[in-house]
Amino acid sequence: MLTRLAVLLLAAAAPLAAQQPRAFVRHAAPGAAGDAVASVLAQPYTIRHEQWNTRLFRGTVIDSSVVVPGSDATVAGTVHGDVLVVGGNLFLWPGAKIDGRAIAIGGRVYDTRAAVVNGTKLSFPSVHIQVDSTADGYTLDYRPPAAPEETALLSLPAVFGIRVPSYDRVDGLSAVWGPHLSLIHDRVQLDPIATYRSDLGAIDGFTTVDGRLNDDWSITGYAGRSTLTNDAWIQTALVNSLAVLVVGHDYRNYWRADRFQGLLVRSYFSESGQTSVSLGARTERDWSVRAGGAWSVSGYGSANGILRINPAIEHGRLSSALGSATATYTFGQMKFDGSLLVERSFDTPVDEQFTQTTFDATLSLPTFGRQSIWLHTHDVLTAGDTAPAQRFAYLGGAGTLPTFDLLTLGGDHLVYLNVAYTIPITALKIKFVGSPTLALHEALGSAGIGGLPRFEQNIGARLGFPFFWAGIDFDPRSHRDAFSIGLNVPGLP
Repeated sequence: MLTRLAVLLLAAAAPLAAQQPRAFVRHAAPGAAGDAVASVLAQPYTIRHEQWNTRLFRGTVIDSSVVVPGSDATVAGTVHGDVLVVGGNLFLWPGAKIDGRAIAIGGRVYDTRAAVVNGTKLSFPSVHIQVDSTADGYTLDYRPPAAPEETALLSLPAVFGIRVPSYDRVDGLSAVWGPHLSLIHDRVQLDPIATYRSDLGAIDGFTTVDGRLNDDWSITGYAGRSTLTNDAWIQTALVNSLAVLVVGHDYRNYWRADRFQGLLVRSYFSESGQTSVSLGARTERDWSVRAGGAWSVSGYGSANGILRINPAIEHGRLSSALGSATATYTFGQMKFDGSLLVERSFDTPVDEQFTQTTFDATLSLPTFGRQSIWLHTHDVLTAGDTAPAQRFAYLGGAGTLPTFDLLTLGGDHLVYLNVAYTIPITALKIKFVGSPTLALHEALGSAGIGGLPRFEQNIGARLGFPFFWAGIDFDPRSHRDAFSIGLNVPGLP
């Protein structure tokens, strides 16, 4: 009796099993991409496929790995296994939880802080696997890359060569135009740029060059006239431009220069990230520039407004040797981005001899559930003589220490640390805005000439949405407080 029942159950299950589509590898991709596909298909998996974009909505739970052939995938649900996308991109949305790996073949994995991936994130954008549907499922055929085609010698990137403009209290509107040149079988890339600066009535010309010697070695160069700043780390260019235009708050100090720079770069690649180290030299002719002529909606009367004085610098020639390193790594949910620049002067306006080190790093670590700790530091330390004012860095204002006026603390020494604990509030959803994230943070900073004075402290909280945030900060020493609002514009410079 039991034997007959088992036979009946197997007979009933057989048509159901036959209905489950499978993925068959006819020609495997070489290297790590092929190994990743094989390891996913060697375990239980489910195939999901929708035209253009396969979606796993919030609340979806799948008890095996998921294979998405021939389309992009957007994951906001839970997968107890790997997610493999073949021939598309993998977009992780807030709420996504993947117990295994997130893998994109022929595309990239696009992450978000509010997604959880316990395994590694692997992207193989240059590996092409052709996906064909059959009666039994899908076949996967690796297609080796075709011989590289040489790109056009001259092209007009962006919109007919018009690049992203900027706006500040020194230049006013900076309208940027320039072609792109590709030479020597695409090994040399040139970008000659012309920038019209409305408040200065000037047209600046400069050129950047990127020469690829091989897969690991390259050279980069820069030559031309521009308006320069050491404070770009505080706010992105777009956010700073909008702040100047709307409320007259410019989070940067400026000077003008004719600058020439060249670097020899060695890059190291791994599955987790990339490191680049470089050596080179720079020479520039510097002069001060006045501020306050630009127009803004408001902010003329405040100390932080459009008329804020731009610090004077030492005029003349400044030449130096450079050493630098950059690193970007992802280990599971831990992310690190850092840069280091060491400058040793050998020709300065008043014969100063200094060595200046600038370090900037951001580290993100997961804690409980979707919560995380975020750390950012920016440090400038100078040995030898006091550096000229064009090498000063500044603190103050909503981007650093909100209870202090914009960029009122500065010098050739600066140490700044901001630690934030972020808590996504997924239970609260606001129409057209989305769910907010609460960030409790503490900022410590000091800046001075020739050394570091006492450290200042701000403690505060911010409520952040996808495109803006609002926060309040408190200074325990002076009992001052400050309310701030700002913009978040991901993916733009």
